Amino acid sequence: MTKNLKYIALCLLVTLLASACSKDGADGNEVTNRNEAKKEIGINPDVWKMAEATRAITYDNSALVSSGFKCTAYNAETAVVNTDAEISNTTVTWNGSRWVFDGGSRYWPTSGSLDFFAYAPVAIPSYITNITYETARSPQFTCVNLPTSDQSSTTEFVYALTIDQNRTNAASGVSLQFQHPFALVTLQLAANHPNVTIHSITFQTVLNNGTYGSGGWSATGATTNLVWTLNSDYDNNTTARQIGESYIVVPQNWTGGVIVVDAECLYWGEKKRYSNLTTTVPTNWQPGYSYTYTFNISPDDLKVGTTSQFTEQW
Repeated sequence: MTKNLKYIALCLLVTLLASACSKDGADGNEVTNRNEAKKEIGINPDVWKMAEATRAITYDNSALVSSGFKCTAYNAETAVVNTDAEISNTTVTWNGSRWVFDGGSRYWPTSGSLDFFAYAPVAIPSYITNITYETARSPQFTCVNLPTSDQSSTTEFVYALTIDQNRTNAASGVSLQFQHPFALVTLQLAANHPNVTIHSITFQTVLNNGTYGSGGWSATGATTNLVWTLNSDYDNNTTARQIGESYIVVPQNWTGGVIVVDAECLYWGEKKRYSNLTTTVPTNWQPGYSYTYTFNISPDDLKVGTTSQFTEQW
């Protein structure tokens, strides 16, 4: 009898141990399942190059790869700034094979959707202030004193907004299509133009301040002059060619349109300087457009044609 009791007790102990092991295994599987359900947020940014041959640093994909961008993700249902950010103004960089968040991976919430707002460069240009993303899904920022001469050290500001993203985007990643909120102005000399020395070209009464929001601009403040200081000789050329650098400008209806050229031209076989050659070319500068002004410069007749090209592709 004693042996039977010992045997029964041993069987009960084995059963209890087996049950415990089985429960531990279930817990382990639950942990594994939770890990498998954890989906990482992937980012696929894209920004189209705005224009070639510009010293103003317009952003393209290579610029993103070299310097990264800032990214914020909000609850898509409420989008209350600074209170419900899943990702808060975090730097995203290219590690050679993929885009990664500073501080490690970020993961999708188990339910609901996110709105993603991003901007570049990471170091915000000095002329950009008050960047916000409102509940109406309208990025806003202010431009203060955008440089109006020598933009060789001026970096363009671009942004992206992608809304209503959720766990179903985990496989392909969130697409961030960066936009150029400024306009671009380029100057060129017409084909077969006679030899000329151009000292400067001035666009008068231009606004270089404004607020961007609700998809559009409100240019503000006092007007100033947009000045290309060139001091360069241009020989006869069979094709039109760019003169000076391109400038980014605050989009606005430049109604005055007064352009003043300071140049040295041949007049009756003698080269003379004419510092006040003037023409009028009103232009409505719109976000994401580039505008090319083609000059025919002579003391008798300064002619300027303009073409605009929509350079955004999304």
